[in-house]
Amino acid sequence: MSKSSYYFRESCRMCDSKLLTKTISLTPTPPGNDFLTKAELGRDEPVYPLDIYFCEDCYHIQLGHVVDPQILYQNNYSYVSATSKQFVNHLKVYAESMIKRFNLKSNSLVIDIGSNDGTCLSFFKQNDMKVLGIDPALEIAQKATEDGIETIADFFSYELATDLLTKYGPAKYITSHNACAHIDDLFDVVKGVEALLDIDGVFVLEVG
Repeated sequence: MSKSSYYFRESCRMCDSKLLTKTISLTPTPPGNDFLTKAELGRDEPVYPLDIYFCEDCYHIQLGHVVDPQILYQNNYSYVSATSKQFVNHLKVYAESMIKRFNLKSNSLVIDIGSNDGTCLSFFKQNDMKVLGIDPALEIAQKATEDGIETIADFFSYELATDLLTKYGPAKYITSHNACAHIDDLFDVVKGVEALLDIDGVFVLEVG
């Protein structure tokens, strides 16, 4: 593996403190969700460090090394939300609950960061809302668009958010499920969300 494909982060991604303590070293591992074909079995795979660090200031537990996200999400990434009936049901209940809780109206713009195959947005669309997904997995984003959930095949960022604001207008609701835990620059994401939300808009995220 090339060291240019990953780097060590010297500060906490939650509070930016440099007081990080290595607590666990796991075996270096190939990227998840990039499965080998039968013909590829036995080949040498690139592996990446899995060292867990503890922030002495804010107590956040995190991986210390950051792998190029293009390697993780734009190279045969295979996970799709719809494969889990339990997760699909959770997203359905979640959408219904958020629509009621925040009194979201038909034609409101709803955006999902890390939208995957569009499962979550499909439940907002069923309630006559405009929906837009952002997901870097190229083939999955394309399939979601073909299935009726317009999806931007890119990584969410402040720069992208300003472009989306110009093209689509402000969002009444932005959501994200299990994506923010995989994003290194959370400050840029929050800055982008702030730029993209309507003045009375709402941002709700879920992480494990």
